[in-house]
Amino acid sequence: MEFSERLKKLRTKKGISQAKLAADIHISRSAVAKWENGLGLPSDESLKLLADYFGISIDDLIPNKSSEEIFVSKNKTIAEQKKIIIGFAAGCAIGLFVLGFIFIEPLRESLVQIGLGIICVMLGIFNMRGNIGTIHWYNRRKVTKENQKAYCTFVGLGTLIVGVAIIAGAVIQALGYLAASGLAIGVGVLIGLALILYAQFKYNRGIF
Repeated sequence: MEFSERLKKLRTKKGISQAKLAADIHISRSAVAKWENGLGLPSDESLKLLADYFGISIDDLIPNKSSEEIFVSKNKTIAEQKKIIIGFAAGCAIGLFVLGFIFIEPLRESLVQIGLGIICVMLGIFNMRGNIGTIHWYNRRKVTKENQKAYCTFVGLGTLIVGVAIIAGAVIQALGYLAASGLAIGVGVLIGLALILYAQFKYNRGIF
């Protein structure tokens, strides 16, 4: 059990809120929330206060601090990347609105499709680098450490291909080639899903 889960369990068992815990050991409530969300670790002084408060030893509270630091670092990376994705998606939405409604009339009907494709491309790039949800799959699912890189590569590449196919299909459709648009999307999605499923069954031993 990770420190974040252990702390939340101890607090819940004691029947107190985050605010109550924070007030009792003289820290901010946001610090407690950060610890329970796996986005930070207490200082040595705070660890001692927590251990005394719950009547346990520091080793019982956080048996392996080095591994917890790695876990927290990964969680922070995920949180930062989510912010980047949200910011990029918002920027794309504004850009697509300006592009479609002001400059390029044929793309107006395909804005949602293009936006979806861009999101898939972004997720694919992040996943190929070993980021976003794949980090959690490493820790919580069946992908071994030795297979992490290969797993990320296949899942990310598959997602990237799906995104490119969706964007290409939208552009082709805007040019008036409906049949070619459907073919481009269909082929791209099939290839992308095949790569993702291959990774899931080979490295994760199943879809879920």
